[in-house]
Amino acid sequence: MWVGALQRSHIRFKLLYSFRSLVRLCTCLSQRNSHFLSGSDEIEGRVLAGLRSDLQGQKCLFTFKRLMLIGCLLVATPSMTTAQPVEIQYDGRSYIDLATAGGRLGMKAYWLSGHKTFRLRSQWTNIDIGKGKRILYLNRIPIYLGFPTLESNSRLYMAMADYQHVLQPILTPQAFPKKPALRRIVIDAGHGGKDSGAKNDAYRLLEKDLTLDVSRRLRSMLERKGYEVVMTRDSDVFIPLERRPQVANRAKGDLFISIHFNAAARTTAEGYETFALTPQYQASSKYSEPGRGDSRRYDGNGQDPWNTLLGYHVQRSLVQTMGGTDRGLKRARFLVLKHLDCPGVLLELGFVSNPETAHKVRSATFRQSLAQSLYDGIIQYHKRLQRIP
Repeated sequence: MWVGALQRSHIRFKLLYSFRSLVRLCTCLSQRNSHFLSGSDEIEGRVLAGLRSDLQGQKCLFTFKRLMLIGCLLVATPSMTTAQPVEIQYDGRSYIDLATAGGRLGMKAYWLSGHKTFRLRSQWTNIDIGKGKRILYLNRIPIYLGFPTLESNSRLYMAMADYQHVLQPILTPQAFPKKPALRRIVIDAGHGGKDSGAKNDAYRLLEKDLTLDVSRRLRSMLERKGYEVVMTRDSDVFIPLERRPQVANRAKGDLFISIHFNAAARTTAEGYETFALTPQYQASSKYSEPGRGDSRRYDGNGQDPWNTLLGYHVQRSLVQTMGGTDRGLKRARFLVLKHLDCPGVLLELGFVSNPETAHKVRSATFRQSLAQSLYDGIIQYHKRLQRIP
C-alpha cells in the first residue's frame, strides 16, 4: 500500500512541475509574439529578424503542443495508477475483486469495523468473509472455499474458481446450463451388514441402524409428496461404496442423498455438516493446498453447480430445524460422490460419540426431526430450481 502512495506522490510532483513549465512557456510565447508583431510594424527593413522571430514562435508553439499532450497524459495517469483491477493473478490462479463481483449481483460491498471482515449485502442475502480465509458465511451458513481470499490495496479478492463454484451456483444458478430435473430421488443409508460404521457402546448405538431408520422416514415423506424414491439398501446388508453411485446411475436418479452419522475421539465434538464433491483442481476442505491428484476430473464434477446449491439448502435447513453447531458446507472426494450422474451430497447428522447427541439420537422423535429437516432442504432446493427460467 505504501508503494502505491509513493507512486501517486511522485505523479503529483511531475504533474505540478509540468503545469508550471506550461505557464512559463505560455508567458514566453506571448512575449515573443508581441515582440514580433511590434518589430515588424515599426522597422520594415528588419525582415530577417522578423522571420527568425516567426520561426522561434513556431518552435515554441510546437513545444507548447507537446507539453500539452504530456500534461493530458499525466492528468490521466493518477486515475489509471489508483484504479483497482477487476481480476488479478496470484500463484497461477485468477482472483476477482469481491466489490465488483457483488456489484454484478446487485449487492453492496464494504468492510466492517476493524477492517478484518468484508461484507456483501442485499435485501435477502448477507455474506461475510475475512482476509486470507477459506470460509465465508452466507446467511450465517459456513461454506468452505478452495483457496484463501487475498487483500490488495484495501480490496478483497476471491479465487475465480470459488466465485464460479460457490457464489454463482447459490446466488445466480440461472447462469448455468442444463437445469436438472427432480422426480426420482436416491437415498443412500450409509454402512450396513458387516460395516456397522460409528458406534456408541454406552448407548447401544450403531450408525448403520440410525442411517437406515432416518432414510426410511425421509422416504415416506418424499413419497407422500409425489417423488419416486430409490434406496441403495432397505435392510441390514453390506453394499460396497463403489456400487452405491452405480445404483443411482442405473435408476437414472435426479438426486442422491447419502446419510451418515459422525464420531470422534474427542467426545465434545458436535454438530452437523454437509459434503459436496470437491471441484477439479481444488483442495478438499481438510487440506490446505491442492495435490497432484486433485487435477483429476470425476463424473460427479459435471454437477458441481447443482451439488453446491443442493448442499447449501440441505445444510441450511438442517441447522435451522435442529439447532446445534453448524459445521458448514464442506468439500470432499468421497467415493460415493465421485461417479454420480446427478447432483449429490453426503450428510453427517451428528456425533454419536458425543453423549448429549447420543442421548437425543436414541429418540424416534429426534430422528423424525432429522428426516424432516432433510425433506425441507430438498423441497427448498427443488423450489429454487423451479424459479430458474
